Amino acid sequence: MDAFLLCAGFGTRMGRRTDDTPKSLLEIAGRSFLGHLAADLLDGGGLDAVHLAVNHRDAAAFRNWAATWRPRFAEHGIALHVHDDGVTTPDEQLGALGDLRFLLDRIDRLPEDGALVSGGDSLYRFPLAPLLTAFDGSQSRVLALYEPDPDVLRQRSVLDLDGSRVRHLVEAPDAPPSRRVCPSWYLLTRGALAEVGPYLDAGRDPDTLGPFVDHVAQRQRVDAVLLPDAPRLRLHCNTPADLQRARSRLANTPVHLLDAATVRNAVSSCDP
Repeated sequence: MDAFLLCAGFGTRMGRRTDDTPKSLLEIAGRSFLGHLAADLLDGGGLDAVHLAVNHRDAAAFRNWAATWRPRFAEHGIALHVHDDGVTTPDEQLGALGDLRFLLDRIDRLPEDGALVSGGDSLYRFPLAPLLTAFDGSQSRVLALYEPDPDVLRQRSVLDLDGSRVRHLVEAPDAPPSRRVCPSWYLLTRGALAEVGPYLDAGRDPDTLGPFVDHVAQRQRVDAVLLPDAPRLRLHCNTPADLQRARSRLANTPVHLLDAATVRNAVSSCDP
């Protein structure tokens, strides 16, 4: 299985903090956001390669990061690649889905056993390894995280579910169909990845992954892993104030609020 990590954004809402350091490489709880994700990928096993899409301005910083992590990935038999998409300014960005297509074009194949598709700028407060270990590439899976705040729900990708099956993924809904939000961390089958090119060729939005996953869910089964009703299981920092709050919270609490057994139980509870 491959992992496609989409790290090509410019982090403009972070102000001067991202002038020299890409948002994915900002430090939180002793590691960069990307470092936390990398450690989870190493724990999960089953990966053949990790591919990062980065913009041209930040490519050197990501190559330096990769140089420090590449030996650890190599010990697990995992190749680590950094791909510069050539974009130099925010106005030229390919978008999240555009960068996924860029990566698929670069490797010139669709992974037979599917892939992880993820942003690189979130910290998850539960181990991701059980999700990776359980994925065999036969059925796409997404995360369903509990969000009690109606105002936050109206700004997120919200799941409409039938049991664990995803009926729709609704972007920033006025009337949220559930209290389950879906972050940009997807386990997608080869068939789902094959939809990327036709979806973009039809003129669809290249910037947002949620509508694409909704598109896939109308054509193939996509299941949601419903984790316990604990808020703030994902820390995603769009502004300096967000980052400061997250750092303060993690100064007094452990990174992981759930253990591996709890995540495994959530995976096993997906409908057959």
